[in-house]
Amino acid sequence: MELVEKFKIKYSYLDVLSKIIVWMVVCFVLPFLINTILFLFNIKSFSIIEYFHVSADFFELVYKPWSLITYGFFHAGIWHLLGNMLILYYSGRIVLDLFGDQKFLKIFFIGLLFGSVTYLLSYNIFPVFSGIKPPMIGASAGAMAMFVFLSSHNPNLTFRLIFFDVKIVYIACFLILSDIIQIPAGNSGGHLAHLGGAFWGYYYNKQLQNGNNPGDWILSFFEYLKSFFKNKPKIKKVYKNQSNATQKQKKVDQRKIDEILDKISKSGYDSLSKSEKETLFKAGDN
Repeated sequence: MELVEKFKIKYSYLDVLSKIIVWMVVCFVLPFLINTILFLFNIKSFSIIEYFHVSADFFELVYKPWSLITYGFFHAGIWHLLGNMLILYYSGRIVLDLFGDQKFLKIFFIGLLFGSVTYLLSYNIFPVFSGIKPPMIGASAGAMAMFVFLSSHNPNLTFRLIFFDVKIVYIACFLILSDIIQIPAGNSGGHLAHLGGAFWGYYYNKQLQNGNNPGDWILSFFEYLKSFFKNKPKIKKVYKNQSNATQKQKKVDQRKIDEILDKISKSGYDSLSKSEKETLFKAGDN
């Protein structure tokens, strides 16, 4: 129980970028763990990814609309995961520092959405994809949206590539051109999704430059989802004849909790004494 609480506290101190990366790692490892358990109990294995990948089949989309975004948290292999995490981390860290959580969330999640919609429409419009409905996973569209947004916001920003510096705008142009010319070569849906994400990143930056800030609906949607997972606050009765001593005790306890939280932020959870951990745990149960 203490280990769970420890992880919960550490997770709560992560920024939104780090939390997204944590969930990507969890979603990458989880299918393997499930299949291992099924194997040990001699149960036929299945892929949990099937419930979250996005498909070009409109019928499949009807009963799992969440896949338009959840596909971005699953990856086909370790290099697929690491590549997306690196692009997202290095560009996302700068975007997060410059623009804050809300704009970061808009760029990433709407970038994923633009990627899946571009993939979906392409496979149902272009004749070359007739009869082909492959599934798609990976955060590339969101990572691409972040990278292109940053490159269009600050095209002179440079990244160190081994021995020399390269402007981010040149890297972005290379990635976009590479996706375009690779569409006939294979993984067409993935390359099309990258282009959809790139378009959103560029468009969103232009909108900000014009004084607009579209995409508030995605933030409202997340708040709506969070409301289902929040515990309803307990109603506490307050009596008028409550003693001053009790009220003072509550103030002292709250002050002690604040001091413990400050200590965690400075030195980490491991720096707490046993009594401080017990105090924090009891406060969470109240």
